Amino acid sequence: MDKRKIWWRHILVNNAAVNYNLGSNNSVEFAQQVVESNYYGTKNMIKAMIPVMRTSAAGARIVNVSSRLGKVNGRLNRIQDATLREELINLETLSEELIDSTVSTFLQQVKDDTWKSGGWPQTFTDYSVSKLAVNAYTRLVAKELSDRPEGEKIYINCYCPGWVKTAMTGWIGNISAEEAADTRVWFALLPDEAITGKFFAERRELNF
Repeated sequence: MDKRKIWWRHILVNNAAVNYNLGSNNSVEFAQQVVESNYYGTKNMIKAMIPVMRTSAAGARIVNVSSRLGKVNGRLNRIQDATLREELINLETLSEELIDSTVSTFLQQVKDDTWKSGGWPQTFTDYSVSKLAVNAYTRLVAKELSDRPEGEKIYINCYCPGWVKTAMTGWIGNISAEEAADTRVWFALLPDEAITGKFFAERRELNF
């Protein structure tokens, strides 16, 4: 790829995602598609774009649209395996292999029809697992990019837009798409604050 022919690479927003459940439904019929789109799609786009991103004094920006449903230590919707949670939250043990292994284990249990006893999140399970992987990968990439020299910085973060009135929620969300985009635009256009590897909603930092 000829870098000289690409001019739109200061900011990357990964917004593409799918969810096939509504209301109290929790089917995993399309789990493979959900994980492929939401996690692997995001990861592959990041890997493809980092080499051709143009930085500036304020640094280039990557913003991953994620969800509170993907919180490792969520109160009501989290992985039950405490050891796995610790490995995913600890930057010393977090790795791409661990993230991939986690989603692969989930997908294998879906195929084996054993996922219900696997200790996975109980709300929109496939979507939650995919967004947990996005959150973890965001933190991992932030760590990998942290030693880039001044003038070549790339800052990567993720955020939850909330329950938005879109086709994905059956148009029953409680905020508009315009309102949901606020934090995304704010993150992408921060002038010179070196925020990276963080999770936000409504411009407020959340725990992973």
